Amino acid sequence: MEKIGVDPSGVRIMAPKQLHYNLKLEGLKPVQANILKQDMLSIGGEAAVARGAASCSVAFSDALVSGTQRQFDTLIDKLRGQSLGLGEAAQAMRRAIENRALSVYELKSNRCALTIGPATLIMGILNVTPDSFSDGGRFMDPGKALERALEMSSDGADWIDIGGESTRPGAEPVDAAEEMKRVVPVIEALAKRGLIVSIDTTKPSVAEAAIGAGASIVNDVSALSLDPAMAGVVARHGVPLILMHMRGTPKTMQLDTAYGDLMSEVYGYLHSRLEFAAQMGIDPESIIVDPGLGFGKSVEGNLELLRRLREFKSLGAPVLAGPSRKSFIGKTLNTAGPDERLAGTIAACVLAVANGAAILRVHDVKEARRAAAIADAVAGRV
Repeated sequence: MEKIGVDPSGVRIMAPKQLHYNLKLEGLKPVQANILKQDMLSIGGEAAVARGAASCSVAFSDALVSGTQRQFDTLIDKLRGQSLGLGEAAQAMRRAIENRALSVYELKSNRCALTIGPATLIMGILNVTPDSFSDGGRFMDPGKALERALEMSSDGADWIDIGGESTRPGAEPVDAAEEMKRVVPVIEALAKRGLIVSIDTTKPSVAEAAIGAGASIVNDVSALSLDPAMAGVVARHGVPLILMHMRGTPKTMQLDTAYGDLMSEVYGYLHSRLEFAAQMGIDPESIIVDPGLGFGKSVEGNLELLRRLREFKSLGAPVLAGPSRKSFIGKTLNTAGPDERLAGTIAACVLAVANGAAILRVHDVKEARRAAAIADAVAGRV
């Protein structure tokens, strides 16, 4: 409109009519669903609810609400004055719409200044383990691990993610003492060289030791669920936190990959873990969310998550995607091992960026860095 010379006041009036949203509200009582539907229909929008909602023959109903930004603004204003919990629903819709528009996040931290967006950040994977699915055993020696981390930093990694316990499907757990023995010397060496390091662990004692050694970020694949004491460690040190969705544990996660509604379950889980983290004193503005590609999902499930990644932006936190060399890529391409998955990984990374990912967790840093730069340029982010 600006390019064709529309008056600025006209742009302000018409732009909200061009932006369209589809929001899903879950677990409404029939009376809530009916009021929501009536109010949205009265202003020209759409609202779909369960067939039995009108007759109150169902206990609960989800609602799919569809309309322009202007219509949602009007709906939210109308619902604010309603009882029956609809005021809270209005606030939730407002937050979802505002979060969806976020492109830059300033993560609050006592350890490092971290701006996420608009350009994609690259997180380099460094496994100091004997049994990781892709590079297990290659970097067990601290000297080789340091060399690999410096190489990834030179290739464009914004930070290095160090793990001392494999999270591959079927992996056996490692005791905390062994995990610390593997990661602490490497973290100390990298921190001395000024690199930003995240610790990939579910154990509070390992996170504590890693932070003491210089780690700046905690990456908990269990989203604080395997040991809630992790929340206390993160809150006390004021470091950023990555919350990831995983069903079960690495040893069991691929035994059941069937979901009634994959997106609903993953989104709902991450939402609940964000709330738990906040209740435990962790700053919501220091959290990153990860839908957990490859962690308890089928091939089709992983592809759906990639396709609908942008929906997680409404959680209000930057989205991390980790498709690197995962088995769903190998199965889709019918290739043998992880070393044959580079092309598929890069394709998945580009699509993740296009669909809303702000951070990519990868083994092949140089290739992902270049691919993300093109995706960012096409999207007009740089």
